[in-house]
Amino acid sequence: MDAVTLIAYLIAVAVPAFTIYLFALLDVFGTGKTSTILFCAAWGAVGAFSVAWTVNNAVLDRGMTYEALSGGAAPVIEEVLKAAILIYLIRHPRFRYIVDGAVYGIAVGIGFALSENLFIYLPGAGEAVLGTAISRTLSTSLMHATASGLVGISLGRLRRTTSFRRDILPLIGIGLAIGLHAVYNNLAGELRGGMLLIVAIGIGVGGGAFIAWQIGQGLADEKKRFAQTLGLNVNVSAGERQAVQRLGGAGIEQTFGQLDDFFGSGKTPLVRRLLAIQANIGILQNNLSGPASERLREAWEEEITEYRREMAQLRKELGPSVWVFVQSVFPSGDPHLQDTLKDEFARFDPTMVHTFDMFMRFSGLAETFTIEELAERAERLSKIDLFKNISLPNLENLCRAVTAQSFDNGYVLFDEGDEGTVMYLIEDGYIDIFVNEQSGEDKLLRTLEPGKVVGELALLDGEPRSARAQAHGPVRLLALERQVFTMFISSRPQVVIAMLQHLAGKARYTTQAVVTSVEWMARIGQGNYLPQAEVVTLPGQHLYVEPATIDQPAVQLEPAEIGAETPSLIGSTFSKIAELLQQREDSIRLKLMSKGPS
Repeated sequence: MDAVTLIAYLIAVAVPAFTIYLFALLDVFGTGKTSTILFCAAWGAVGAFSVAWTVNNAVLDRGMTYEALSGGAAPVIEEVLKAAILIYLIRHPRFRYIVDGAVYGIAVGIGFALSENLFIYLPGAGEAVLGTAISRTLSTSLMHATASGLVGISLGRLRRTTSFRRDILPLIGIGLAIGLHAVYNNLAGELRGGMLLIVAIGIGVGGGAFIAWQIGQGLADEKKRFAQTLGLNVNVSAGERQAVQRLGGAGIEQTFGQLDDFFGSGKTPLVRRLLAIQANIGILQNNLSGPASERLREAWEEEITEYRREMAQLRKELGPSVWVFVQSVFPSGDPHLQDTLKDEFARFDPTMVHTFDMFMRFSGLAETFTIEELAERAERLSKIDLFKNISLPNLENLCRAVTAQSFDNGYVLFDEGDEGTVMYLIEDGYIDIFVNEQSGEDKLLRTLEPGKVVGELALLDGEPRSARAQAHGPVRLLALERQVFTMFISSRPQVVIAMLQHLAGKARYTTQAVVTSVEWMARIGQGNYLPQAEVVTLPGQHLYVEPATIDQPAVQLEPAEIGAETPSLIGSTFSKIAELLQQREDSIRLKLMSKGPS
């Protein structure tokens, strides 16, 4: 074999092999598995070709002319044999929808064309082997790939359709493939070289355009199908649609289940995240369409930019096939569909989308404040321990849900034992905090002034109130509902982390306070009131000691007041108690010594 012939054979093998490689590299299947495409290509190259060659030769042996075989019988024999593997795969889970059918069909056609070139056209080309390799490799591969692709898309439509045309779809696909093949073979008998290649390219481009159109139609059908799954029927009102969605309750779960069937469980979480990102970008863009400070706008735009970066990474991980499917079936430009997806995500998993921002859009609460008021209130919230680690843009966003409330003197905001559902920030006036003592009387713990917060721990745990809060004169407050706050933090992990930092500090100070208390109680229990005091025991003495009277009121700490200074405060309190106990013990000791032993 000379160098020219070797190059010709290399071309005949390299072009189809490179095409198969591209399918694998670009992850056309969307599942990351290339075994099926290799199986299809192998069937075309070995199974279908060898059987077709045997049958074609048998037909020639029975007296049929080569022209009659090439122009009529061969297209029927070869297309039916190539379609056999596709008909087998239609019942296999990996054959999921129209794109699979197109790709599997193209793979079969490429494999068949490879063997046809290697075993029929190149051996009989003589000195024109290189030209034949170039023209036939491209033209034959295009024709066979297009013809089998037509069969594949017809079977792909068959797998997903329920219309009356279902039974005739395979016949339409095979009929189109046979017709295309016959036209090419008849033209190939009349044309040579460049003209044959031009015609083949025309057939390939035309067939490819038809396949692309069919894929588009198939994806449009998938969009309608998933829209029905989500309760998006075109001829119903918005209220009826929402009622259907509420009754169904599993629209998004069913959608993800179908995506599992399409792309495998490995891809579905990525698709879920992609759809959630699309929803969040839409939500944030809605935010930007309304009034907001520059600080808040910059934060939203930065979040959108970060989402787009994540989307670009997801696009790489999903591969072209899945990406095209998602963008075609769940287009970001369809507001009706996107609004439904947002609602479904909010019900399915509130941490996936900004349900707080959706609530703000429909509630109109943010419109009750000016931009300047929101910015000023964010600054005030940042002074509160619970919110001090949260960024100002996030606090300003949260302030959109705050409501202004006014109460008269004596109004009870909440009573001891009430469910904790609201936090109040005092804008003007005073709030008295009472606890109910064992005697049944109310005891005033403190009076809170403007700028102080009432009931902030209710935002976190919703536990019953530990005291009563009552207006001391007319009071104006800013109220934040726990339900709204929960929506706010659900999809904002950075806010949750900031609050965890605050709570971790609170736990650290509480631990130190407990340790300090235990150490002092142990010391006092041993009679060691002061670090250097000597403990003197007087056996046989039975004294009645009256309780000491301490002028200063007892120190009372609410959970919200525990901070870095708490251990020191407790230590100084116990130190004062120890000092008073030491003084009393010294006084008693002096009295005993002055009396002498009895």
